[in-house]
Amino acid sequence: MQQFLKVFLDIVLWRRGPQDLPSSKFLVFATLLANELVSALHLVVMHESAAAYFVFLVIDPLLLMGWIWLVLRLYNRSDRYAQTISAVLGTSTLLALLLSVPLLMLAGVDHVETRSALEQSLAVGLIIAFVLVAARILKIATDSNLFTGIAVALTYVIALNAVAAWIIGTGT
Repeated sequence: MQQFLKVFLDIVLWRRGPQDLPSSKFLVFATLLANELVSALHLVVMHESAAAYFVFLVIDPLLLMGWIWLVLRLYNRSDRYAQTISAVLGTSTLLALLLSVPLLMLAGVDHVETRSALEQSLAVGLIIAFVLVAARILKIATDSNLFTGIAVALTYVIALNAVAAWIIGTGT
């Protein structure tokens, strides 16, 4: 497991790519499970609503996995799905674990309604980091360019935020 953590860190630092991971259903499952656990921890720390749990523990991973599958399919690179989704989920989990959760705990988040400038800045920073890392992963996986990777990653982020606003906005 330590070997995979090093690969994910190297992917975050743009030293390696999804091709450095095995094409393994087990790794997809393991990274999805890790992502779910870190997301749940984040939601607990943030004292989020039940609707937020639904969005970020069910809709988010399904949307991400479906979007990555569709993009790879459009580029005729479906054979790279396991490596690509493992890389995206693993690096996303690592970024959240290293950046988001500890800082939110330090910030002492008490209520959803009282988001501080630190928390908002952290959220924007995490989104930027995710987009840049996911963009590079997608660039490599699709044999395209960084602009395409950024467009694909931003489309996912915008779609997720729209779905989250719709569901959480009506659920609270």
